[in-house]
Parts: sequence; C-alpha cells; structure tokens
Amino acid sequence: MKICMISGIAKFSGGLENVVDDLSKVLTKHNIVVNIFGRSNQDFVESGHNCKTIGIRPYSRIGIPPHYGKFEYNLKTWRKTKTYGPYDIIHGHGDNCFFSSLFRDKTPFVMTFHGTMIKALQQSTDPRDKPFIYAEKIAAAKCDIAVACSKAVKNELVQYYNISPNKIKVIHNGVNIEKFTPLDKKEARKKLLLPQQNTYALWVGSNPQRKRLSTAIKAVEQSHCSKLLVAGMTGTPAGKTIFLGKVSEQDLITAYSAADILLFPTIYEGFPMVPLEAIACGLPAIVSEESNLGEIITQGTHGFVVKEKTPQGYQEKIDQIINDPAMLKEMSTKCRELALTYCWQNQTEKYRLIYQWLLKN
Repeated sequence: MKICMISGIAKFSGGLENVVDDLSKVLTKHNIVVNIFGRSNQDFVESGHNCKTIGIRPYSRIGIPPHYGKFEYNLKTWRKTKTYGPYDIIHGHGDNCFFSSLFRDKTPFVMTFHGTMIKALQQSTDPRDKPFIYAEKIAAAKCDIAVACSKAVKNELVQYYNISPNKIKVIHNGVNIEKFTPLDKKEARKKLLLPQQNTYALWVGSNPQRKRLSTAIKAVEQSHCSKLLVAGMTGTPAGKTIFLGKVSEQDLITAYSAADILLFPTIYEGFPMVPLEAIACGLPAIVSEESNLGEIITQGTHGFVVKEKTPQGYQEKIDQIINDPAMLKEMSTKCRELALTYCWQNQTEKYRLIYQWLLKN
C-alpha cells in the first residue's frame, strides 16, 4: 500500500504535524509506503525507511498575497502528487487539501479534521481568513471518509459543513508513549534548576490568548501552588510565574516530569497534543471544557475538566490536587495507564482499518 499524506508545515512540530509524523512512522512499520507532503521555504526530498518527506515551496508570483501561501502550497502539492504517485490512498489533514479535494480522481480520499476552521476563526476579525473555511468545507464534502479527532469535532462537521454523520469516523489523536514517558521528578527539577521543595503547575504553548495564559497565571497566584512554569514563551519572571522560554522536545518532557499538574485553559481545540503528552508523562491535567479532553479523562482520576472560564475555577482544582499528595500520586499512575491505551500503535490500527475498507469498496 502506498499513501499520500498531506501535512501542514514541513519540519515543524505543531500538533497537526506531530500527528502526521507519528502516524506515518507506525504505518511504515507495517510495510506501508508513505509520502509526506509539507509546506517549506524551499523544495526538498528526504528519504527514510518506507517514507519520503517532500518539502514544497509555494509559488512566488507577483500579486499573490502572502496570507494565501497555503493555497499556493495546496496547488503545488496536488501537482506534485501526480509526479510521485500513483497512490492507493490520499490522506489529507486540516485545510491543506483544497485542490487535492477539488480535483480529486477515483483514488480513495481520507480527510482528518483537527478541529474546524469555522469554529476556530470565530475569534478572528481578519476577513482574509474566511476563504480557509471554504477550502475546508470543500474537502469535507469531497472526501470518502472524514476522520474527526474528537466527538466534538464530528458534531462541528455535521453542524457547520452539513456532512453526513455516516461518513465521519472519530479517532482521537494518539501519543508516542516511548518518547513521552515519566522521568525521575527530582532529576527533572535539578536539570531545570528548580527548588525541590516547591510545587509546580505547568502551562505549555505559544499563543497566550488562545491558551488563556493570563487565566493560568491568575489561578496559580490565588492558589497554594508555589510556581507556574511557562514553556514555549519568553517573559520577565513576576510573582509566581517562571518563563522557561522556547524549549526543545526533550526539555519539554523534562518539564512535564518536573511539574505536579498541567494547566490547559484553552479557548478552542480539536483534540490537543499537549495534555496527551503530559498525561503520558504521568502529569495530571486541569483542562478547559473546550479542550475536548473530557471525552477520555475521568474527573478526579486523571485530572479535572473545568467548565468555568474564571481563574477561580482552576484555582480550586489546583488546590484540591496540591493539598492531597495521595491523590496526586494516584492520579499520576492513572494518567500513565490512560496514555497507554491511546498509544499510536492502537490509534494507527484504526486508520489502517479505514484504508483497508476503502480499498475493498
């Protein structure tokens, strides 16, 4: 079997791109050949075991607004698939497949939706963003199977894009349990130069507005937790907040292991990777209802889903965990057990069944 995997930005470790990479790695272990297409500032081709990564530089044409480089990437990708194909399956992700869906042939076409643009852009006031909604809607209509990364996203596809529920499959994102695994907490804190006696909450992200960093900061300030570690952003330490800056993947794993709880008060997600990674490292997660993690975590067992938008709602859950060491220890164990059931080996098998069904029908 040979699969065309249309990703977002090449060599970028965002949530969508991490899903594509981890899914593709497991597929190649089943002797499935995968070509990953990704947007890049230069054309390149890299080959590995049963896998080829094809970086595509958008066309440089006078008069094309830079904001719409994604459409240029879409067009060039569709043309490149004719060169590197034929394929048994075309598997697109997000809003990166406009032309591949618009001009699709008889090759089975799967789309994974990591959220919906129409929902995400409800916070946007930039009129230039509107065409991306149309592009995603076309892909949703043209695909044979729409994979939603959560039940909430499935409902959005039905509500906003009028897609039949019968062609939507829900497959939650997986997590690399070999990579994201608990480290010794004392050693992790030592590496980050953190005092051992403190208690630490962790916030991870690069978009403070969407991920509600201010809510996390205020919640920790009002709580019994000693410090809030902020990974992914730089800033001036103030109050209880410590900025770790941009971190490598390994340093992020260290931060997960050094902390006591994860705070994830996001405004909107499809099914985010950060809480999954944290849970795999044994870190209980306090998340917003909009994160959709409530579809898999059990209240009081793996963390808490907070319905309130206020810092006080998070502060109460922080103190409930921090003030009960036995609960914290039990949660950590249960988090790791939960992550094992969402390993990429298990989630990839669900995709393989879809591929096989499409090839038979």
